[in-house]
Amino acid sequence: MEYKIVAIRTKHSFSNTADDITDVKLSFDYVEPVIDVVNSIDSGSNYYYTDKYGLKSEVETVHPSYGAPYIRTKANYTKEDNLLSLPRF
Repeated sequence: MEYKIVAIRTKHSFSNTADDITDVKLSFDYVEPVIDVVNSIDSGSNYYYTDKYGLKSEVETVHPSYGAPYIRTKANYTKEDNLLSLPRF
């Protein structure tokens, strides 16, 4: 399956790192916890984000040795994480 992420929830309203994302809202208005997104991606599902120009960026999982797994967009044309530019809910 392929899922479009349209909004994010972070630990704090001012969070600016990908590992602070706690939940995502998908295009069909479903809210999913990040750990479920991680498990789904690791099992073969695809998640992506589309910017205001229609450019699509795939989401990948990160499994640090020091904390919980998290998600971020794969490297693309910007150094900032595209997920963090999405609306917050």
